[in-house]
Amino acid sequence: MAGGRLLMISAGLVLWLGAPLAWTDDTMSAPPPQDRVDDLMGRYNLHPAFEKLGRGVANTLCGWLELPLNIQKRYSANDTGGSFFTGAAHGLFKGIVRTGVGVYETVTFFLPYPENFAPILPTLEYFQKTPKRQPLPLE
Repeated sequence: MAGGRLLMISAGLVLWLGAPLAWTDDTMSAPPPQDRVDDLMGRYNLHPAFEKLGRGVANTLCGWLELPLNIQKRYSANDTGGSFFTGAAHGLFKGIVRTGVGVYETVTFFLPYPENFAPILPTLEYFQKTPKRQPLPLE
């Protein structure tokens, strides 16, 4: 009984210690596997197409943000009512255009039109990465 147990323990130790040594030789010589998604994206140059898709979805969902942005841009303390309605009219027009362009870019994201997936409209000011405040002179 004790001899059988000793034999099982020694066989287990040999397998436990010897198996990793055999596996490391095979795995060390093979190159690391690449990510298949990155490989496909690079091979078929899909990054610009998916950027166009994201831009189109963002313009479709956030086109209405042109309305408050243009009201704020055209606000004047001297002519509150007129500046509000002028900003609302400009914002409504720009919002409709932005939403339409977003639908177009979403539907045609796989086509390289305009030239090389270039954006049709500039990014909304809400999403541009600019500092909100000026740094202090001593900063």
